[in-house]
Amino acid sequence: MAVINCIIIEDELPASILLELHIAKFDFLDLKGKFSSVSGVQNILKTQKIDLIFLDINLPGKSGIEFARSINPETAVIFTTAYTEYAVEGFELEAVDYILKPISYERFVKAINKFSKTRELNEIVLLAKKTEAENPFIFVKCERKMVKFFLDEIDYFESQGNYLMIYTETNSYKTYQSISEMEERLPEGLFCRIHRSFLVAIKKVNNFKANSLQIGNKQLPIGRLYSSAVFSLLNSYIK
Repeated sequence: MAVINCIIIEDELPASILLELHIAKFDFLDLKGKFSSVSGVQNILKTQKIDLIFLDINLPGKSGIEFARSINPETAVIFTTAYTEYAVEGFELEAVDYILKPISYERFVKAINKFSKTRELNEIVLLAKKTEAENPFIFVKCERKMVKFFLDEIDYFESQGNYLMIYTETNSYKTYQSISEMEERLPEGLFCRIHRSFLVAIKKVNNFKANSLQIGNKQLPIGRLYSSAVFSLLNSYIK
């Protein structure tokens, strides 16, 4: 597991020492500092990447609840307190966990495991979003199953009566939805409607002329009602 940088904000010395002892038993937990109040904590948050804060609620000056509202939501919080009445507020702030003092080692382990699972899930979600941003895709129902299409693999769509054909360089697929519905699903700038029956990937256009364009070895018609917008778009790529 990757190293987790953490800090303790706790004004009761025995509780702070106990947390430090628990943390020391985990190789992947790196304690970067201990504080008895939130004063000065912002400095370390600005200069170092802190992944996790063990945060007491009843602190001198600003409370732990107030402080948690002010920090970057990417920094996880495990609340530590002797009082149960703050539990609802703690979870409303999406804290990883809420531990009652005195903190047993078993309860500490449970909180760390919960944090680890949450972190892994967040990393999976971020990776999926990054992958989609770099190589966007859609799922389309074809032949009773959902098929993933990477947008850069699609050549064009053709409306054929009650269904829509999806053409890639190597295959064709049939789906029962309208070409207008598909057009609404696709990001602007990647596809262009050239005819009431055709929607094409702009980057796949090999050449074009007054009334048609070519993708691969297919010559596709440009509808009269669409020609002005189509030529305006295609001409914008001419330098």
